[in-house]
Amino acid sequence: MIYLDYAATSPAYPAVLDEMDRISRYFYANPSSLYTIGYTTRKILHNSRAELAGSIGAETDEIVFTSGGTESNNLALYGVLHANHKKKHLIVGNTEHQSILSAARALEREGYLLSILSCDENGRYSPQELQRIIRSDTALVSLQIANHETGVLQPIAEIGAITRASHIPFHCDAVAAYGHIPLDVRVLKIDLLSTAAHKIGGPRGAGFLYVRNEIALVPLFFGGSQERALRPGTENLPAIAGFAKALRLSTLPAPGDVIDRLQTLLRARFPTCRINGGNVPRLPHILNVTFPGVSGEQLMYQLSAAGIFVSMRAACAGGERTPSHVLTAMGLSAAEASATMRFSSGFDSKLSDADETSNAIDFAIQQQIRT
Repeated sequence: MIYLDYAATSPAYPAVLDEMDRISRYFYANPSSLYTIGYTTRKILHNSRAELAGSIGAETDEIVFTSGGTESNNLALYGVLHANHKKKHLIVGNTEHQSILSAARALEREGYLLSILSCDENGRYSPQELQRIIRSDTALVSLQIANHETGVLQPIAEIGAITRASHIPFHCDAVAAYGHIPLDVRVLKIDLLSTAAHKIGGPRGAGFLYVRNEIALVPLFFGGSQERALRPGTENLPAIAGFAKALRLSTLPAPGDVIDRLQTLLRARFPTCRINGGNVPRLPHILNVTFPGVSGEQLMYQLSAAGIFVSMRAACAGGERTPSHVLTAMGLSAAEASATMRFSSGFDSKLSDADETSNAIDFAIQQQIRT
């Protein structure tokens, strides 16, 4: 089996599973409890929080644990907009994850004003265009650090400088980028940042939202004082500790040798293929390729039958029959978007995976041509 869909979800490191089992078995007390074993679990929670905070240059008390990227993104958008009673304008990008776009549209239905920042043909946002659409009543700008389908990196440092100078909170969806490239929220002037553990070999259902201490936020849920009352409920300590363990096992930047080799092989074998975002900086572990005239869906099933697992788009949109909004925003036609595959490597990927995948794609496309 060859698994090249780490951008959808990564298998957990074996050591992460061991750590979660250890915490579940021996450190089961509620971290909010006042007795001795509650103190022990509270210390594990604190140490995990401090380690994850340090990974992005944040203070320990600026980390709010959540169930993952979707919740973190929703909390950031709803939390900031609902906390600001004077400003009603929100800016998001047109290639954002659906958890951002859907939340933004829901806020628009509540009466908030929404502007969509368009990308160029490479999938990059323009800081100058952002500066143009910022208004006096802009309450939040939310733009991803890296795209989840193409791996394209955004000019976050330039954007952060603009939003900070304009005194506008800046949220970044870092789910695709976190644990794969170095990030420092102070240097990049990011005010809120979303992550998910399962993208870096950690457990599903764990993530955090970084919230700079100066940022006001209204919670989505109510009922307790946990997580600064921004995310009440008993913390999922095994998952949080597993997240911290996965971070320790991750390599920064993520290795790109498998994807680099696959890209070289595909370009040599299919000169007409298009590397989406190939002209700009990208995450090292994601490759998005259009094979003109090929049925991407059929190719995906052909590869699956051969024991090679890749995707056409983000897993959250896997059941949709419409073309990828990310690719169409970059100027691809519906037919081109439907002829596109995403390959993403991870900690268990090998160079031979690139060779076998390239050979299988060649065989599969030849089958399509013959039929």
